[in-house]
Amino acid sequence: MFANMKNLKTKLVILLSIVLPVLALLAASTAPAVACEGTGESDMTCSEWRRQPRPAPTLLPTPVATPTPRGDSPTTARDITDGWQGIEPGASIWFKTNYSDGYRVIDLSVDSLAKDALGLSIFSPDQMDTWWNSKPVGRGTYNKGQPEHALTWVATYAKAGVWYLLLQNYATSPVSYRLNGNISATDTKKCVGYWETLPNGEYVYWVDCGHYTVIPP
Repeated sequence: MFANMKNLKTKLVILLSIVLPVLALLAASTAPAVACEGTGESDMTCSEWRRQPRPAPTLLPTPVATPTPRGDSPTTARDITDGWQGIEPGASIWFKTNYSDGYRVIDLSVDSLAKDALGLSIFSPDQMDTWWNSKPVGRGTYNKGQPEHALTWVATYAKAGVWYLLLQNYATSPVSYRLNGNISATDTKKCVGYWETLPNGEYVYWVDCGHYTVIPP
């Protein structure tokens, strides 16, 4: 009998040694914080204890990714990001420059391993009301002087506004590409020459003076 009581006491001691610390920990974690208002006579005495509510946790807003514009029309045109992207077979994607209230140089290039698969058409700001019935002011072409690019196009005196670019994939498979845009302000009108392959296969040298493209005599 004494042995049983001794075992019971031992078990109670063990149980209390486990339960009491847990209860103390729970009480400390749930009890509100308190602050002491001193009497001024001693830092160790308090005239009043007042409860301080625990501050609510600060919830940070979940960042929302900005969706990429569809690029299926000028109104949903994408910005020129200078990064590698993909275009599906037979697809077209619209891009746009930023707005400018003055004349500037627009230097465009397209990089791709499928050099003959892509086409780039350029539309000026004053064409956008009737772009579907307008001939592009320029088309990207292969430039022997810049063989690292599949297509290039330069306007050295581009008018103010937003310029739009239409990239097309004529291949039957997806194509990876990178569209580069080097755009800077200018106050001097210049002319630039470049080679272009016409739809009939003829290779022609053009001179571009601002918005007007002419064949040299």
